[in-house]
Amino acid sequence: MISGAELLVGSLLLGAAALYFLRRFEGLTALLAAGVALGLALLVSLLPLDAPAEVAGRTVWLGKAVVWEGLTLQIGPAPQTLLAFLLMVAAAAFVLAWLTYQGRTFYPFGLVLLAAWAVAAMLRPLILAPFALVLGAIVSVFLIQAGKVGDTRGAWRQLLFPTLAAPLFLLAQWYIEQAPLNPDDQTPLVIAGWLLVAGFVLLLQPAPLHVATSSLAGQSPAIVAAFLWIGGQSTVLFLLQRFLVTYPWLTSAIDSARWLLWLGIFTAVLAGALAATQPTLGRFLGYAGLYDYGVLLVAMALRGTAGLPTAIWLALTRVFALFTVATGVAIIRHRMESDRLERLHGALSRMPVAVTALIAGGLALGGLPLTAQFASRWALLQLLGENDPRWVFLLLLAATGVLIGAVRAGYACFGRLTYARVERESFLVALAALLLVAAGVILGLYPQLLTSPVAAAILPLSTLGP
Repeated sequence: MISGAELLVGSLLLGAAALYFLRRFEGLTALLAAGVALGLALLVSLLPLDAPAEVAGRTVWLGKAVVWEGLTLQIGPAPQTLLAFLLMVAAAAFVLAWLTYQGRTFYPFGLVLLAAWAVAAMLRPLILAPFALVLGAIVSVFLIQAGKVGDTRGAWRQLLFPTLAAPLFLLAQWYIEQAPLNPDDQTPLVIAGWLLVAGFVLLLQPAPLHVATSSLAGQSPAIVAAFLWIGGQSTVLFLLQRFLVTYPWLTSAIDSARWLLWLGIFTAVLAGALAATQPTLGRFLGYAGLYDYGVLLVAMALRGTAGLPTAIWLALTRVFALFTVATGVAIIRHRMESDRLERLHGALSRMPVAVTALIAGGLALGGLPLTAQFASRWALLQLLGENDPRWVFLLLLAATGVLIGAVRAGYACFGRLTYARVERESFLVALAALLLVAAGVILGLYPQLLTSPVAAAILPLSTLGP
């Protein structure tokens, strides 16, 4: 009998090994990678957790635990939700990467990175899960560099903070184990709480620890950057929720909701201001995505009955917004051989759909009406306004910066074409960008389409255990 954890991790690693040798055939590799991710997403979503099932003549028990040397890997209801989400995001990213020329190494190493994120989601004891994120950061180095030599700041910064964070969790565990020895003394739990906070601040990488985000946006392929942000940040936030549920004393010991709120507000405000002034499309993408991430942190800070559903809603809609703007950036950057605003004149005449995706995605990240992010963003602002209207004003002010940046980026693509040999966007590329724009508009008009996915994720994420 095969456990779900063995099937998932084994399939991802075996698929990565096979695709590495096929990487010269990029179209085939991309489709195979997307097929592996989508197939595993369907298996994880549809197979029952509490009973074995027949898959291709073999018996698979999705929820069966794998135990080795005190370590346990098991797909529970909450990891099941996250894993299905990550796998579907990866399948979309692989197809978009192939259409927008993002580098051949993305497909095999992307599957390995998915395996690392899966281990982080399934691993027990919980305190060791951040070490799986360190392994993921190591793998992400190969995705960021994409075979290029030279500047390695983005890869180095991506690796730095998870490596610094992991030992803090081990030290926090030691203090947690000391607490029962003297139940009247709360000092060990307070120290453990602050160590966990410090560890999560390093893992979350909010402002001012956002240097990896800005470097990643400027140096790595746009679709790869969006994939790393969506997958990595979602996994870290999942672990944060898991810690808060597993250690209920954490919220009261160090007021985790307050520091998460402050970090989210500061990240959103700083990123919004910087998004308005960036000279390149890549850095605009980075800071617009960072603003959206700050908003998501604010939603996570609202620990009431509506806070978690709003955070899940934001996490789902940001996938469409980030992939839309990243697709536009990737197409324009490839065709124009630059993403500096002063060198993009006339891009609209050759790549109208890509420019449309760039503008539509940027406006969506700013939370403009009729975009995928508007309904979830509006729900968050209403919740936040009940606590302190000043936070609402700051988020709206920061959103203005993102909208200005989107308008600047789009306006730079108008005018007379600077270079005569710029190729037009292909039909498949234009179709993919157009579908993303249409999906964002549809979700903006009918946000209730996401009601079922959000409702399905609420109970597992609010009650998950150690």
